[in-house]
Amino acid sequence: MKKIYNNIQHTLAFLLLMIATACEDFVTIEPPQTTLSTTTVFQDESTARAAVNRIYIDMVQFSESFCAGATSLNNMAGLAADELDNYSAFNEMAPFAANELTAMNPNLLTAWNQIYNLVYQANAMMEGLNKSTSIQETVKSQLIGEAKFMRAYFHLLLVSYWGDVPWVSSTDYVVNSKTTRNAASEVYQNIIADLLDAKSKLPESVTLKIRPTKIAAAAMLARVYLYTQNYAAAEAEATEVIAGAPLEADLNNVFLIGSTEIVFQLQSVIPRISSWDGNTYILRSAPTVVALTNMFMQAFEPGDLRMQAWTKSYTDGSDTWYHPFKYKVRRLPQDTSPKTEFQVLIRSGELYLIRAEARANLNNIVSAAEDLNAIRSRAGLVASAASDKSTMLLAIENERRFELFTENGHRWLDLKRTGRLDAVIGTTKANWQVTDALFPIPQTERNRNANLSQNPGY
Repeated sequence: MKKIYNNIQHTLAFLLLMIATACEDFVTIEPPQTTLSTTTVFQDESTARAAVNRIYIDMVQFSESFCAGATSLNNMAGLAADELDNYSAFNEMAPFAANELTAMNPNLLTAWNQIYNLVYQANAMMEGLNKSTSIQETVKSQLIGEAKFMRAYFHLLLVSYWGDVPWVSSTDYVVNSKTTRNAASEVYQNIIADLLDAKSKLPESVTLKIRPTKIAAAAMLARVYLYTQNYAAAEAEATEVIAGAPLEADLNNVFLIGSTEIVFQLQSVIPRISSWDGNTYILRSAPTVVALTNMFMQAFEPGDLRMQAWTKSYTDGSDTWYHPFKYKVRRLPQDTSPKTEFQVLIRSGELYLIRAEARANLNNIVSAAEDLNAIRSRAGLVASAASDKSTMLLAIENERRFELFTENGHRWLDLKRTGRLDAVIGTTKANWQVTDALFPIPQTERNRNANLSQNPGY
């Protein structure tokens, strides 16, 4: 693995750019004048909070990030599936749309390295806190909960896109540089363990939902339990989330900062940028990154309010392109303009559909229909006609397509986890191969660590 596990002193010396006030909003403070050791950094609460904040900041401070924007995993997945067409002039994105990836793709390497860097930061955070004797136990517990939540989330991304991946739980470079790939089943179990522990430590609520809470951990658990086919547990965790995060009645309010539906979002730290996805997707000219596929636009049911509220078009002469409009702000007019949207990672609209799918798999078709139709009703659609397990699961898959499009790679990951990629994408992509379901392990990483095997087909 690439030498992303640098000395902890180097990483933590940079952590003090931002800090949370009362565990909530970010404010700047002066960076330290000297390199700090782990125990020195965590001698006081403010530097420990700054260390956790650094994780969130690193996810949103750059336009080229795995988390959101032009080179995000979400964009890669949207291109690899059937949501997005590629208009980028750079060669790195075209192979995703054509499903002709190679292990030398630089965007995959960047995403892999960024995620493992953040895993390292989360591990460093936990190690520093566990060594500290001067931080209040309640504060220490919450911050460890946040770090475990984020470590679980990062590994969930890795296992979802690459399959078997190294589970990294320390900052020991000697160990990490020789790590092998853990079986996906083992990675999922470690994710669940982290999330369960995080849930026991996290607070009930926070301002603006910009830090993980118990409900956020429950939501992530529901997602992982669905992926691992533990349907009873997925239903239970989803029910907890739905009780604490009711749907917004108006589709135009779903992605606003104060939305009741949001479970966890990342606060923007860049002037004039509310969310990188809004900045990337909203068109003010002919597309230069991506646009929604015509096939996707034509698949909306007549009268679906999501087409009206969550998509828009741009026309230049005889050419028209469609773009996502879930986020309404492309770029704010001034650095001081107030922000109305942040990058949403989890919202309860997904949890209704998780619970619906879990209930369908448990043969509770009536309750599954109630959850499915709650989403359809908000979209202005009539109740689903699905009446048995098979038709209900297909109806839920279809509903996820239009409820969660261009959000966190859901379309691609849904078809992959249900074994439906061949049937859906394989019929529309000329170069499709069964092995395209997993992204290749970056060759640069394999050159550095001979213990990393490659996925089939690459």
